[in-house]
Amino acid sequence: MGRDIENFGVMNFFQTQNKLFFSKKDDAGVLDLEGEQSFVPFLFNRWLSFYGKDTVNFTNETLNKFHSLFESKQEMYKLYYYLIPRLKFKRIQYIKKKKKVVNEETDNLALIASNNQISVRELQQYLNDLT
Repeated sequence: MGRDIENFGVMNFFQTQNKLFFSKKDDAGVLDLEGEQSFVPFLFNRWLSFYGKDTVNFTNETLNKFHSLFESKQEMYKLYYYLIPRLKFKRIQYIKKKKKVVNEETDNLALIASNNQISVRELQQYLNDLT
């Protein structure tokens, strides 16, 4: 099962991530056109922030602060490759967005507000002024 990343036609985010952080070789090489498209520094910074407590500070103090010094994705890619040590693979837990609980009162306020062509917040202000 030990496929090499270069055997794939198009590198996606996870293949690029694997090459940058988990399966480092001696040389970073260069990104081809598909690799440049899949290399989005924002996504890698976000992933590093979720990876561990120590990588949050590292990401904020180095990668986020000095990203404007690099003119191309190739340079940024090499920075990530050579600056970040090889990491142990682990699954990260994203913080999931909590769904709002919609109650009947909120629905009624929204209906009244739309009928009177005002916002729900404005309607709530009118109701607070009346009480």
